[in-house]
Amino acid sequence: MRLSAASAFLQSRVGRRLFAAFFVLVAVPVGAVSLLAYQLTDYIVRQSAVQLSAEMTKAVGLNLIDRLRSAESLLRVYAQTPQGSPPVGLRERLQLVFGDLSLKAGSSGEAIGSSLSALRVISGDASGERPTAELTVEVGPLVARGRFNPEYLWENAQSGTHRICFSGVAFARPFCQGVESSEGEGISTVREIFFLPYFDAPNWTVSATLESKLARYLPIGLAALVGNVAGIVFLLALVSSSVLLRKLTQPLDALTSGTRAVLSGDFGRQVHIAGPRSEFTDLADSFNVMTREVGRDLQLLQLLAQIDQAIVEQRPFEEVVQLVLAHVNVAACGGYICVVRWRDHDAHPWALSLADDGCLEKRPTAVPGVVEPAEQSNCTAITPFQWVDVLITQTQSQRLWLRMARAPFAGGREDRELSAFRQRLAVALHAEQREQQLRERATRDSLTGLLNRLGIVEAIDRLACSNSPGGLGEAPRFAVVYMDLDGFKEINDAYGHDVGDCVLKEVSRRLLDCLGSVALAIGRPGGDEFVFALAVDAHGRFLRDIETVMQAVRVPFMVPPRTLHLAASFGFAIFPEDGVAHDDLLKHADLAMYSAKVAGRNVLMQFDHALNAELAERMALRRDLREALAAGQIFVVFQPRVDSGSRQVVSVEALLRWRHPDKGLISPDVFIALAEESDFILELGQWVLRKALQQFQQWRADPYHHVRHMSVNLSPLQLADPALPGELQDMLCEFDILPGQLELEITEGALIRDMDAAINRLAALRSLGVAIALDDFGVGYSAMSYLSRLPFDTLKIDKSFVFAFGAERSALAIATAIVALAQALDKRVVAEGVETLAQAAILEKLGVQELQGYLYGKPQTAAELKVLWAAADEGNSGRAA
Repeated sequence: MRLSAASAFLQSRVGRRLFAAFFVLVAVPVGAVSLLAYQLTDYIVRQSAVQLSAEMTKAVGLNLIDRLRSAESLLRVYAQTPQGSPPVGLRERLQLVFGDLSLKAGSSGEAIGSSLSALRVISGDASGERPTAELTVEVGPLVARGRFNPEYLWENAQSGTHRICFSGVAFARPFCQGVESSEGEGISTVREIFFLPYFDAPNWTVSATLESKLARYLPIGLAALVGNVAGIVFLLALVSSSVLLRKLTQPLDALTSGTRAVLSGDFGRQVHIAGPRSEFTDLADSFNVMTREVGRDLQLLQLLAQIDQAIVEQRPFEEVVQLVLAHVNVAACGGYICVVRWRDHDAHPWALSLADDGCLEKRPTAVPGVVEPAEQSNCTAITPFQWVDVLITQTQSQRLWLRMARAPFAGGREDRELSAFRQRLAVALHAEQREQQLRERATRDSLTGLLNRLGIVEAIDRLACSNSPGGLGEAPRFAVVYMDLDGFKEINDAYGHDVGDCVLKEVSRRLLDCLGSVALAIGRPGGDEFVFALAVDAHGRFLRDIETVMQAVRVPFMVPPRTLHLAASFGFAIFPEDGVAHDDLLKHADLAMYSAKVAGRNVLMQFDHALNAELAERMALRRDLREALAAGQIFVVFQPRVDSGSRQVVSVEALLRWRHPDKGLISPDVFIALAEESDFILELGQWVLRKALQQFQQWRADPYHHVRHMSVNLSPLQLADPALPGELQDMLCEFDILPGQLELEITEGALIRDMDAAINRLAALRSLGVAIALDDFGVGYSAMSYLSRLPFDTLKIDKSFVFAFGAERSALAIATAIVALAQALDKRVVAEGVETLAQAAILEKLGVQELQGYLYGKPQTAAELKVLWAAADEGNSGRAA
């Protein structure tokens, strides 16, 4: 029977291959491991023998030295006892150690001649005779000598496993004892015994030899042991493999057909193996269960992939819930399941469940964990105490639960599937909230919390779309308002961005206070610009709302310890008249705001299509202005100022002019404003100062020249520049300007925005020896409360008052008050715009010190003034003659 089974086994190709493979896989490793075990065991035994021999020689050497030192101590004690009467105990010990003792005086010439005890071998020449040794110790005047008993000396130099030998110059021949070796070679270890520093004797050499046939110490032969074990292991493996391979070859066809069905996608194919139950029948059953589970897992994975795709595509969270509820095993959940969602801003949770038609329905429901009457719930067929609420996830703004009639069996397949669905729902909710947060961050200004440029664009697009249901003709109108702060840049440059940020936050707060209930959108696109949208009604209420914002911005800003003054320029465009797209509305509102700045700032302008041409022209001038300085188109002119009494020229004011190659002379009011808008005024102002001081240096070199003071205008941006004092000091040193010879003219508007900072800056300039003049006094923010605090030297009466002499009584009254105020403050007074002798007479009578105007000379170049003054000098000489 066994032969027939073997024959059937060998007839199988798989069986023959498995048998051959098994033979190779078992026979080769067993043989290799057996050989390795033999070699390793032999190596370990040899290494252990070497280590044992080394320890043997070490122990013999140490024991020998210990015995010699102990004998030396006995001799010394013996030498110190009374002659011929040692104690009984000492005598017994001496007899045990020494066979012969002697004690003599050192004067007999037998002293050892050294502080060390002498040790020498005195016998052992005959074969087999154990050598003995003699120890000589010098103790004071006595010399004690003792010959060792061989038993004492060599008692511990024996071994039952090793042959121990002693040799050296002290030995006539090697002395060996112990096991006799039957071989010519063995495992030997040699060690030197060094007697110094204890004894005066040459070194001895001790060796321990163990015969090489170490296997004789084992109960059986090493090779026989390893061979027998390897053979038994191999035979057992061969028999076991034969039985196993026989069983493996029979059910392979059924399993092969089953696996082919699975490969083709048929997970319903079952594998049946005839015969009694065995491992293969269990394998077939497991295979059948596996195919069913794999089929269900694949379906689940496809569903999860579909859900993941919906999450990746950022589809609404309700669609993901609908997809999950459509495939969840409702029966395993007691016949009912829904998703409960509760946002922080909702008064109650909402239950999301599938209706009979498969659509998602949303109804209010009870708070999880709180029992409510059944009629108030969406679960009409279930009483509240039967609900099972399982938390899915919780974020900062909402919570999500699964609510079911009964929880699936823990650890079961339905429980695992439900857990996978919960994870997807949690991911979908977090993804939706993350998307909302990203959108919030992308559309919100991080400083003020208002909409940023992207948020404003989206808000305007939504308004345009929602306001255009039936065409533009029927669209509700709304206004896009562009607001830009006036004077913010000076504050930012003077006090840093921290103060500027505080101002921007306060502006945004005031905007929300004024427009929070009526604005359709409020945002900050960047810098000091703000945009808001207002509904346009027939009564123009949005204009009143804008005026409210203008007044709110003009209220002083408190940034301790400073009080800052600001204003704002406004421009607006109306949908759909001024544009239907966000870019048109924003661009046109910006154009209107820009026109408001040009018109004097702190005003409101509505977009007009004519603004496009004006803006294009201003942009072209701004571009040309950058190139004008390098091209030599900008130059400096000087207008004389005369003494009101003598009418002699005492100073000049340096003024800037631009001769455009195509447009001719450009008004300073135009190009100075353009320079301030682009910060080019800093470079331009420094250039004017240098040119004016160069010319003034030339005039001072002429002792007969009347000009002894130079006046230069200073822009508010220059005054706010922290580098100005250093640059000005360098120029004063370069051109050797004496204190009081240079006067800087500042308008009141540049000071009132931040009085404390203005006082500090002007004080720093005056400390350099520069005089300060308040230009255009009386037409700005003149206030007695700050005038006494400002460090200035001169008041300039604005030409508008001088022109009005004789036409408006108030003009003369104001001029009189200005002169009286200057005299009270001990300041000089200069009047500009003097064009008639009558005006000059009035001003002289009021007490004005200097006069400036066309009556005494127009602004001219230095060369033109030289010709004019030369002609005037010749006329004066002729009249004198």
